[in-house]
Amino acid sequence: MSKIARNIEINTNLEKIYNILTDGKQTVKWNPIVNEITLLEEHKYLLKSTIGDMIINKIESVKDVYVKWRMEQSDMRSMGYILEEKLPISKVELWVEFEDKKLKKQFKEAADLTLEGLKKYIEFIEAGGNIIEYSKQ
Repeated sequence: MSKIARNIEINTNLEKIYNILTDGKQTVKWNPIVNEITLLEEHKYLLKSTIGDMIINKIESVKDVYVKWRMEQSDMRSMGYILEEKLPISKVELWVEFEDKKLKKQFKEAADLTLEGLKKYIEFIEAGGNIIEYSKQ
């Protein structure tokens, strides 16, 4: 199994990041690689993305510390976020586990885009922006 990990620092608290990451309805709003998300059942979603469609299941989480999902019908096996607060900023690590090593570059690029999208979204909110008016483009 191959694994990549990418990091970013965001000027906000862990609670805000955790709440955004665990709210499936917000994911399509901020994540530039997610085109559509459909709730199938509690903690289980059909995700349509630029790296393929998949079923994603939240399998583990500790509030303000980490969240982990398992994927079905995807080249990814699992992914997650690890959160660490270093006031006044928070560090976010996104990791992805996958089988096909040829996809490493694609997953690194997708992880970077995802983290940048998260940071941009949070900065918009922190600046007083209305999430209804937010555009990830």
